[in-house]
Amino acid sequence: MQAGAAAAFVRGVSIAVVSWFWKGLRGHSITFAALFASFVIGGSFADLIRLALARLGVHWLFVFVLPILFFGWLSGQEARWLPDERRRKTIARSLLFGSIALAIAINRIRH
Repeated sequence: MQAGAAAAFVRGVSIAVVSWFWKGLRGHSITFAALFASFVIGGSFADLIRLALARLGVHWLFVFVLPILFFGWLSGQEARWLPDERRRKTIARSLLFGSIALAIAINRIRH
């Protein structure tokens, strides 16, 4: 990656995306790892939920707050749905590093 491209990438990555990566890596959160993976691949689960809420006519404040609450709740439920921490760690790290590898492969194919 060239210096200009690297600087543009760093400017384009928001603090939220970095925190999703960190929560997926250190917190073993499958939810936040999936959010990070969707962003890296070029989509966003959070944006899909915001778009759906906006089209339903939900007030703009709730369009931003409800996805945060939803993903926080979903992350909190992971221990109930998948009690094995080693399995959660494996899935979260696979999502994180698999999405990065896939994004690099897609970039190589396109260029």
